[in-house]
Amino acid sequence: MMDVVAGIFALAYSGLVLFLLANSLRRLMPPMRAALTAFGLSVAVHGATTLMAGPQAMAALAFWGIPHLLVLPLLLLSARRQHRAAEMR
Repeated sequence: MMDVVAGIFALAYSGLVLFLLANSLRRLMPPMRAALTAFGLSVAVHGATTLMAGPQAMAALAFWGIPHLLVLPLLLLSARRQHRAAEMR
C-alpha cells in the first residue's frame, strides 16, 4: 500500500515540477522548447541526486524517472496547444 502512495506522490511531484518549470521557461522561449528544456533540466537534477543514493540508486532513479516519462506526453500536448493558441492570435 505504501508503494502505491509513494508512486502517486512521485507522479504528482514530477508533474508539478515539470509544468511549473515549463511555464517559467515559456516566458523566455517558445512553448515546445520550454517543455523539452524543463524535462531535460528536471531529469538531469533528479537523475544526479538519485544517483547519490548509494546502493539504492537504481531504484531511486526508477522512482523518479518513470513518473517523468509518464508526464512528458501531457507536457508536450500542453506545449503544442499553447503554440497553436499563440499562432491564432
